[in-house]
Amino acid sequence: MSVLDELTSRRTPGRATLDAQGSEKLQNDVVLRAVSDARDVDDFDMRHLRYFLTVVRAGTVSAAAQELRISQPSLSQQIRRLEQRVGAALFIRSSRGVELTSGGRAFLSEIQSIPSQLRSAIAAVAPAPRVWPVGVCGGVPADVLIEVQNGLSGLSERHPNAGRDAGAKLRMRSVSAGDQEELLRHGEIAFGIVRLPIETPDLVRAVVWDEPLGVVMAREHPLATCTEPTWSDLSRQRLLWYEEGCAPGFADTVPAHLARLGWNSVLHPADQDQHALFLHALQTTADLVALRPRRAVLQDRQLVWRPLPTGRPPRERLAVTAVDGSRSARLLQQVSGERGWVFFAE
Repeated sequence: MSVLDELTSRRTPGRATLDAQGSEKLQNDVVLRAVSDARDVDDFDMRHLRYFLTVVRAGTVSAAAQELRISQPSLSQQIRRLEQRVGAALFIRSSRGVELTSGGRAFLSEIQSIPSQLRSAIAAVAPAPRVWPVGVCGGVPADVLIEVQNGLSGLSERHPNAGRDAGAKLRMRSVSAGDQEELLRHGEIAFGIVRLPIETPDLVRAVVWDEPLGVVMAREHPLATCTEPTWSDLSRQRLLWYEEGCAPGFADTVPAHLARLGWNSVLHPADQDQHALFLHALQTTADLVALRPRRAVLQDRQLVWRPLPTGRPPRERLAVTAVDGSRSARLLQQVSGERGWVFFAE
């Protein structure tokens, strides 16, 4: 007897209500329809969905092939096979890259949620991980890591009925903000810690740190003796800032905010993931300053923090992120309520 037959035979006349019978019939109809749909796509490979979505996001086949770590001719061949399978062209090729056809846009609209739905289905029955991998962007204060550690680990101690999530531990490792999105989507990390804003619609966020930014400089810097630097003072300084691709969103919005306030800063890009390199740059360049929250550098005797000359300084918001609909997202929402973290999805 099949599972569907078994479901159907469980009805007991005289005991089930009409509503229950209607609900059971609806469930049977849904399963039968799913069986039929699955039969129609038996020869469809999930790998092709990943290839298609990567080309859409990358904008060119060559960039997508590099990201997927396969050759460009091989990827082009797989895309052609996908187009043959669906019976329509999905991309318009040109020297500038690829664009979706009207059919490609319709296909994207229907299939883009399939990977996350499949991942959620697997997560619903899979054993809970004993370790939650966490990606941490550069320059995150130790206070933030401790707060995240205390919030996300030790769930069983706060909730005796926490079930499969009880007792999971965190393993934090350095991952640039630009790489976290892809690792989250592929399940290589369960959570990410990044600076907001980020432009990723299917990630939930929980803000664990929200502090105003101020000017940071080496103690030997000429402005270090000035307790309240002016915009005129700062206009002669270069701003130690993030390299291209690091802290996307945040790296663009803060200089724009400063420009509106009166400081069109000349940016000095540098790798800020390592504090030693950050400190070295400030100590060896006379006209260089940086931006940090006061609490982030309070204990560093080699640096001086000064407030920006405005009542509306840009802020640094650090957030824990997770893929919407995942088990880690549900845990993050639960912990946010307990810890007072601002939880939201975009």
